[in-house]
Amino acid sequence: MSKAWAKRPSPAMIVALIALFAALGGSAYAAKKIGSKEIKANAITTGKIKKNAITTSKIKKEAVTGAKIKESSLGAVPNATNAENAVNATNAANWNRYLILGLKKANLGQTITLYSNGPFNFFGRCTDAGGGEPEAETFVTTNQSNSWMSSSEDNYYNADFNPGTEAQINYTITNNTPETNQYYGEYYPSFTATSPDGGLRLLGNLYSAVSAFGSPCTFWGNVLVES
Repeated sequence: MSKAWAKRPSPAMIVALIALFAALGGSAYAAKKIGSKEIKANAITTGKIKKNAITTSKIKKEAVTGAKIKESSLGAVPNATNAENAVNATNAANWNRYLILGLKKANLGQTITLYSNGPFNFFGRCTDAGGGEPEAETFVTTNQSNSWMSSSEDNYYNADFNPGTEAQINYTITNNTPETNQYYGEYYPSFTATSPDGGLRLLGNLYSAVSAFGSPCTFWGNVLVES
């Protein structure tokens, strides 16, 4: 046997080398040629996906909808829930405390209730000033001793507004032609009334008109409730 033949690889070695080269070549070929079209539908299952392999950049924009999110796993933005509830509660309380009194009409000799809250009752009185000339006045009474009341016409301080007293809120208006005391702004028709324990405080304005709105006397206004 010559030395040249002795250095040649054995048949088994040749077969092994061919198999190795085929395997390596096949893997490279597969890496280059296998794409999404070559993957069978539903072939990739959950168990085949590596943990944390899918990143944010791999998720299509707007692909994750609300139905796919477990809401119980979401936490509120710090203080967002409390802040929203507080704002809603404040807004609701503010609107509930502010009342608009619609137009209330009265004939000569008639007294009508305008608003009542706690111990206080506000009313308008329409009287004949003489010769059929209408006269309109607004008042407030209390059913609790030691209440407080203040207006442009009457003032009761130091808890000396008591039952039996009709405290006038606005000045008397009398005329056979249309006239209203709302012309004088917020000072003259304003009032405050406070319960004896200070738990209820009413602030507002009451207006009146004569020979207007198709009626001898008309009353309206607004009230802010503080309690």
